[in-house]
Amino acid sequence: MLPRLAALALIWLPLAALAQPGPQPFFNVVTLEASATSDVPTDTLTVTMFTEETGPDPAALAARANTRLEQALGTAKSEPGVEARSGSYQTTPVYDRASQITGWRVRAEIVIEGRDFKTVGAVAGRMQPMMKLGGMNFSLSRDGREKAESSLQTDALRRFQARAEAIAKTLGFPGFSLGQIHVRTDGPTVQPVAFRGMAVAQMADGAPPPAPPMEGGKSAVTVVVSGSVVLGPAK
Repeated sequence: MLPRLAALALIWLPLAALAQPGPQPFFNVVTLEASATSDVPTDTLTVTMFTEETGPDPAALAARANTRLEQALGTAKSEPGVEARSGSYQTTPVYDRASQITGWRVRAEIVIEGRDFKTVGAVAGRMQPMMKLGGMNFSLSRDGREKAESSLQTDALRRFQARAEAIAKTLGFPGFSLGQIHVRTDGPTVQPVAFRGMAVAQMADGAPPPAPPMEGGKSAVTVVVSGSVVLGPAK
């Protein structure tokens, strides 16, 4: 008798588990998204300068390139408000048509940046013709980006709330309660600037070329709020 009862119990347990009610699905859940965008003036200018040497002896090429780098870094660091750092450094072989190495090429870069566009441009001009212009771009500093994001986050959250209220009202619900909320930031996007006016030799009297006027423009910063709300009594 006992074995039979045990067998019946084993059969009953899975059936009882299947009979248990599962978790109730969420009803009246709406997912939505809202964003706020602002065009923020860029406040940082970054300029890449480079020197390039070609010849048969890579050690001699590196020595000349290093000397120019030291001089250029010294020139940049002597100007208040301008930051300078080393960039890429490459040594590559030069081949002839028979794929034989005929020499070497050394290319070394430095990067200078600052928030005073005129000063950074003037420093880059003084480096020529010792260094050549590789490229430049305007960007938004971390402080500027965080300040813009703080303001936009409040605006984006208010827009999210307004959209949720409008959806609830349109569908005939008295309000809503918040579900999950995600906040993310898009941008700013760094825009490279092609500029050839500075990539020239010294003027006839030996003076460096004058720094041209520069306008950095604006960079778009966006804060996006996405998530879900449960339509019903407001909480």
